[in-house]
Amino acid sequence: MSPQRKTKRYRRAFSIGHWLMAGGFIALLIAGQQFNFDLTDAYRARGLKLHSSLGAIVLFTALTLMIRRWIYKEPRPEADLPPLKKLAATSVQLLLYALAVFIPLSGLATALFSPTPTLLFGAINLSQLAGDPELYARIRSIHETGTWLAMLMIGAHGGAALYHHFILKDDVLTSMLDVRKIKQWIAAKQASRRSSESGLKAPD
Repeated sequence: MSPQRKTKRYRRAFSIGHWLMAGGFIALLIAGQQFNFDLTDAYRARGLKLHSSLGAIVLFTALTLMIRRWIYKEPRPEADLPPLKKLAATSVQLLLYALAVFIPLSGLATALFSPTPTLLFGAINLSQLAGDPELYARIRSIHETGTWLAMLMIGAHGGAALYHHFILKDDVLTSMLDVRKIKQWIAAKQASRRSSESGLKAPD
């Protein structure tokens, strides 16, 4: 286990993993709200198949990032923050990591007792313990409580990142998102499109 090295930006692989986890996590939280409505059995089964599969991917990604961060000591930038703000930021990050593990696991536990068959990746039937509606309702309630807490934490985390980028104008957001390379990529695409358009307009 090597000591953690200092850097201005996260490595690309870690950054990609972070955004994949974030995107999948947000998609899970939003799409999961549909199961509170009156759905047909067929639609609910299809939705649960996709929901559980995405949850498993988010869980795997979260665990991978946690291993890279705390076991392999992924190089990470240190923001110049006052002690209380640094404590708050670290607490929110740790809670989000915990929720990224807890919510998929509690969702898989919910699927075990679900009266609707839940096929993980369309192949593995997770609903092996269906038949206890009361226990199913309790586990589902715990799962939903975690999702609401995650929404609050994601809002706080995202809001803080935008505050740092647009108000404080520091490198907190760009340490995880290489804005310079994104701008270069967009500029290259625009230049390529202009070149193609000028080629089409060229006289024979």
